[in-house]
Amino acid sequence: MPTERKCNNCGTWNTKTTCEKCGNELDPQKLRIKEISVVKEKKALEATPKIEKFLENWKQTKNPHYKLFYWMAYSIWMTYMGIISFILFMVAWGPG
Repeated sequence: MPTERKCNNCGTWNTKTTCEKCGNELDPQKLRIKEISVVKEKKALEATPKIEKFLENWKQTKNPHYKLFYWMAYSIWMTYMGIISFILFMVAWGPG
């Protein structure tokens, strides 16, 4: 005998994995996967720090002064990190 499930949306009983009346998903595994993906998306949106949002806004702005300042700071930061990485590589390479 097939399993009957009650639709959370309209309240009708169904033997299939989708509701015959409203088309809502009734399979518990698929519902759980949907819930997990929604929670992950919500956490991903909340997890971004304020500084990253601020810098992303400056990167995407239409104001050329902000955009220029962003790219200047970005290039200085990348140059600095490249020099530090090279120094650390030389220090690690020394002892062998």
